[in-house]
Amino acid sequence: MRRKLPPLAALRAFEAASRTENFAEAARELGVTHSAISQQIRALEDWLQVKLFERHGNRVLLSSEGATLRPRVNDAFEILFEACEFVQRSTKKLPINVSAEPAFASRWLRPRLSEFRDQHPEIEIRLVSGWDQKSLQGSNIDVIIHFEERLKEFVHISDRLFPIYGYPACSPGFLEKIPGVIRISDFNHLPLIHDNSRLMWRRWFSEHVPDSTAWRTGYVYSDLSLAIDAAADGEGVFLADDILCANEISQGNLVRLLPDDMLCTWYCAGVTGDYSANSAVKIFLDWLIAVSKNQQNAAPSPFKNSSSA
Repeated sequence: MRRKLPPLAALRAFEAASRTENFAEAARELGVTHSAISQQIRALEDWLQVKLFERHGNRVLLSSEGATLRPRVNDAFEILFEACEFVQRSTKKLPINVSAEPAFASRWLRPRLSEFRDQHPEIEIRLVSGWDQKSLQGSNIDVIIHFEERLKEFVHISDRLFPIYGYPACSPGFLEKIPGVIRISDFNHLPLIHDNSRLMWRRWFSEHVPDSTAWRTGYVYSDLSLAIDAAADGEGVFLADDILCANEISQGNLVRLLPDDMLCTWYCAGVTGDYSANSAVKIFLDWLIAVSKNQQNAAPSPFKNSSSA
């Protein structure tokens, strides 16, 4: 059997009057007259059969019964407020358009978005992968995530996320074809796998074999994900890392060949406008930065120097 409650208007009047301890101020807050507040309070007192306020001229003070009732009524209205706010958020999602470098979008960000959606169901993330500025034109993008050197071409960099340290790696099957212990000089003769350009391998050779032009050889793929797949399939040697290649490394589909690594780039986030008025963008960036910091604490992968190891 449903229990009877006093009129909601009377409880609302009591909540405002008990908080302000002033009927006139409560009336202004609720947009009613002073007499309307007095009538609602009297109606609630009649319903409860107790006095809720002690009147002292123009002042009102809570009675002991009123002081007992006040926190419970406040808690009840807070629950009602949160329930209504939750429904509003769930029916009026705040959209954010995020463009990310393709490998970052598919290998790092997309698997983590479910965590963000669980924490912020009121925000809708629309994720697209994009490589160059042309793909972003007219797309109403709010946040761009890309390599630091490329992001400078698009927008002002908001935050650095995490660095990418590359090291030579290959598939176990490819490693078996290399006799003995791998030496730096061996890379002059191994098939190299490049992503988008030959820049990273050129930098690696300039640090380790500066007189070599072997970086000019090998297979070039249009994006990082294709290059990682090619290396895992045994096509050659690739500059892998512990973040984007995490699955391949942990599952043994790529093995590290040398202990040293090289700073390749930073992934950074940028905004296309003033996001101070867009709370959803700020919430997303704060979450992204927090998750990225955790990523930097990951342990480095072990390396395997020979096919017999």
